[in-house]
Amino acid sequence: MTSYINLLTVGLALSIVGVIFLANSMAVRKPRRFIQEYFGIERPQHLRSVLDQLNAKAQIFCGFLALLVGFSLQISAAIDPPALAGTGDDAWTRAQSLSVLATGIVVLTAGLRFLQNAWSLAVFRRLMAEFFAEHPDWDFEKHPHETRELGDLLGVDHGEDDSIGDYADRVRASLGLTHDRPSALADDAFAPMRRLGSERRG
Repeated sequence: MTSYINLLTVGLALSIVGVIFLANSMAVRKPRRFIQEYFGIERPQHLRSVLDQLNAKAQIFCGFLALLVGFSLQISAAIDPPALAGTGDDAWTRAQSLSVLATGIVVLTAGLRFLQNAWSLAVFRRLMAEFFAEHPDWDFEKHPHETRELGDLLGVDHGEDDSIGDYADRVRASLGLTHDRPSALADDAFAPMRRLGSERRG
């Protein structure tokens, strides 16, 4: 069975993994722009788009890495072919070899997807923490919809009896922010920014 698995077949398997990741990826935009759009500094977008774009960026990296390694192994196999040739056209042995390669593709793809999702979530968390550190006047309690969506993406649990204040505190803690709530804020924390932008455009 293992006689059918050599540098060439492993390289082709890795190339398939790379194609899978590249096919799932999308055009990447700067995630900070999505954050600004979502919170009203730019045109609004769904907050999940930030995490989706980070996932796409990671998928592109994983795809190109797998293709690079796969093609390199194929080149190595072409330059220095293995000493052991195949033992024949036994259908059962070939089927076993293909099943091993297919299993390897699935396991490697699942492992890379897990690492990719973990990386994307870590970067997403850091970007959100940086955003709120730069905009400390943002009132989580006065924007419950955004707070709930952010908490869901960060994996913050919430119960039916939770107040928006308690849940907002847990979201802040998840981002490593202080628990001091802003006081005497307007309903729209970014209204002064919009007015200033309108005056400049005028």
